[in-house]
Amino acid sequence: MSKNKTMIEEIETNEASKKLDIHIEKFQKSLTTDHKKLIEETDKLVSSASDSEVKSLSTNLEIFYNFSVKLKKILPIQTMLTDTIKKFDDVEWTNAQLIKFTNRVLCATLGKNYDTIQGEDEYYYNVLRRVSVCVVYELIHSVVKHIDNDAFSVQVGRKPKTICISMTAINKDADLKKKYNKEGGKFAYITFEELQSIAKYFVLGVKDASKEYASKLVKMLRALEEYTAEAQNFDTIDTEIKKEEIDLVELMTCRFLSMLDTDSQFITMSNIKVYLDNANLKNGLINFHKSYDTTKIKCVNFVNFKNQKNIIAETGDQLLKQLSNQ
Repeated sequence: MSKNKTMIEEIETNEASKKLDIHIEKFQKSLTTDHKKLIEETDKLVSSASDSEVKSLSTNLEIFYNFSVKLKKILPIQTMLTDTIKKFDDVEWTNAQLIKFTNRVLCATLGKNYDTIQGEDEYYYNVLRRVSVCVVYELIHSVVKHIDNDAFSVQVGRKPKTICISMTAINKDADLKKKYNKEGGKFAYITFEELQSIAKYFVLGVKDASKEYASKLVKMLRALEEYTAEAQNFDTIDTEIKKEEIDLVELMTCRFLSMLDTDSQFITMSNIKVYLDNANLKNGLINFHKSYDTTKIKCVNFVNFKNQKNIIAETGDQLLKQLSNQ
């Protein structure tokens, strides 16, 4: 009997289950030979798909283990370093950095050009994307533990493999401990999905999406941010489609700026301006005045709080020139 159920509830559950079994039996007897054959074929397909999913989860763990443990010393992680990021531990991890890690480290280790993989074998590339955060987690925190010279559990039935990791950091967080290590031991075996969730928390600071509160806008923008993280060009060379992409980028940019303005997020708007200025763009953030009705709004007006002087401009270009002289 379940700890959360009373005896009466348990009896009611069992009775409902028995009724369902009777219903299923009657339904099966009503089937024609052809229907039975088709259902048998479908059952085999479902079993095959579930086997593949179990195999995939186990394989993902093995790929993670090979990269982060067996190949750890030869990974070309120096490709992640720059003049400002001199050590791997200094990387501030974001989805964009994980994509860079996948492209420059994992793909390179396998002797693959990430541009070629993305174009010719998207599924291959997606496997590397899935394991990347787990690999980074192990490289930084070294949590994988070997018991009896093996980090993996013995597979039982159709269950996927699990891997043994340290629970020291997890035990310090009540929510994480409750979810991943209820027994409270120093080590525990976890699945690839659990490892991925833990890795996202410790590498990206992202909690399990199933429990995390997030607005609809945040969820959509996260997906967009991840998709465009390494974007250098538009998605297509088709003229009409590209035009629509550009029009939508323009529309959404104006809407986002309006949202920031309405909420008085002036520092954020200023940060955007600074970013564009530092990007060495010729025109910067100009002509945003086209996003509103110029018959109603003739100019923008800012005030310099230090000298109380007004900054008035009829175009975005004029505004940027004046702001740059402040």
